[in-house]
Amino acid sequence: MSIADVQGRRSLGARFDPRRNSLNAIRLILAGLVVLSHSWPIGGYGPDPVLGDQGLGSWAVAGFFCISGYLITTSRVNSRSLVDFVWRRVLRIYPAFIVALVVVAFGIAPAVVAMFPGGGTWTFTGAAGYVFHDAFLYIRQYGITGTLGHVPYPNAWDASLWTLFFEFLCYLAIGFLVSLVAVRWRTRAVVALLVVCAAIVLLQAAGVLHLPGQIEATARLGGYFGGGALLYLQRDRIPVAWPLVLLAAALVVAVAALGVSGALVGVPLAYLCLVAGILLPLHWMGARNDVSYGLYIYGFPVQQTMVLAFPHQQLPVVVFAALSVVAALPFAWASWLFVERPAMRLKRVFARRPVDAEGHVEERSLSATPPAR
Repeated sequence: MSIADVQGRRSLGARFDPRRNSLNAIRLILAGLVVLSHSWPIGGYGPDPVLGDQGLGSWAVAGFFCISGYLITTSRVNSRSLVDFVWRRVLRIYPAFIVALVVVAFGIAPAVVAMFPGGGTWTFTGAAGYVFHDAFLYIRQYGITGTLGHVPYPNAWDASLWTLFFEFLCYLAIGFLVSLVAVRWRTRAVVALLVVCAAIVLLQAAGVLHLPGQIEATARLGGYFGGGALLYLQRDRIPVAWPLVLLAAALVVAVAALGVSGALVGVPLAYLCLVAGILLPLHWMGARNDVSYGLYIYGFPVQQTMVLAFPHQQLPVVVFAALSVVAALPFAWASWLFVERPAMRLKRVFARRPVDAEGHVEERSLSATPPAR
């Protein structure tokens, strides 16, 4: 057996089993961290805790996008066509998204207004406007007119949804890149995009550029996604080894300490997430039922309800977060059982065979923290 054979068996590509890994568990944990991070601003406890140069929720977002970059690139490479790939991605994100808008607008919001005096005044036209303005993933209206005007984080029912638009942009970017770029040039193309994303984030932070926030967000989140995509393209050359784990961890700490994690953390953080997915014995968690997306899309409105039920910081923030997770899980399960899983049964409309990477691990990331308001 040659040295190359030994190294190949230790590579990221060889060690990662798409049907037996802990990425679903990691994403569920990250979704819980999202709820925890939102507890401070929603509950009026203060700002999201900062780790290095980013808030806890922003780090969770970064992890989600890194994981997504690897899995979505896998899905695109193994898809029969760009149309097949985009159809699968639409089915994974959009049905649950639009149902969440409707449930919040016509279910949770009027119930909250009826139950709690501080909920405000609900109208059908206000609810319909909320759904209409946000129906195409780009969030233009965070609140429902007349509601949530007197809570610590006012006029926002589900601010977590804002990153889904940018996530779908990443899907389209990798979809077209694989379609248009020859195999031998794909790694270079992704590296070039990573350099562009990093430059935009760094120059914007330094005040050299004055671009709209949407462009900066695209570059920052795209850098995380691109880190995962790059690892997939080089998966057979990258070993799973403790020295490399320590190096990646050191790089994450270093770029955070220097205040440039938003530009440079994508590759090392993606490596840490994927190695954790390989090594952690949590493959049983979420193997058949992935409720992390549902926890993400319903966590925020549930927490806005919780703050009306327990106003003025009556509960310790950790208790507030834990109760919010417990209260959001039934919505997450309902979303999985009655919306997400049935929608995915339609994924083979444009393909007669399944994509290799799509087993119990669904290639979808979460994203969490609302933008600065």
